[in-house]
Amino acid sequence: MDVDILDYLDKSNIVLNLKPKSKRNIVSGMIDHLIQNKKIPKTDKKEIVKAVIQREGMGSTAIGNYIALPHARLDLIKGIIVCIGISKEGVDFDSLDQEPVNIIALLLSNQQEAGAHLKVLAFLARLLRDKYLIQRLKNAKDEEEILGLLGAQQQAIR
Repeated sequence: MDVDILDYLDKSNIVLNLKPKSKRNIVSGMIDHLIQNKKIPKTDKKEIVKAVIQREGMGSTAIGNYIALPHARLDLIKGIIVCIGISKEGVDFDSLDQEPVNIIALLLSNQQEAGAHLKVLAFLARLLRDKYLIQRLKNAKDEEEILGLLGAQQQAIR
C-alpha cells in the first residue's frame, strides 16, 4: 500500500506556532486543536494524551533532525489521524541528538490499524528526513504552504 500523507492531513490538522513548553503540553495542545476541529471528541482527550505520553515513556519519538513522531493506537480512534505541529523556537522532546524539535507529527490510529499505523509512521519518518524541507516547514506562513511542501516532498521521494 502506497501511503498518501494528504489522505490523512488537511488544513485543520496543522497547528502553526506551537509554543515551546513540555512534551506533555505540546501533545495536549495538538489534541486540543484536533478537538476544536471536530477530529476527535473532547471526552477522549485525557485518555489520548495519556496513551501518547506513555508511549513517549518507552523511549522518545524525537528521531533527530528537529523531528518528533509521537504516536499511539487506541480503540477510541476512528481510522488514522495525522496532526502536524510547527514550533519555530523548538521544543525539548528528549531527542537523541539533544536538539530541540521543530516539527511534531502526531499519529493516532485504531488498535486494528497496526499495519497501516506502522506504514504511515515509517512514511512520515522518510518524508521528513530532508533538512531543507524541515527549514521550509518551520518558516511556512500558513497551512496551505505546509500542505504544498509535504505534497511536493511526497512526490519527490516516490
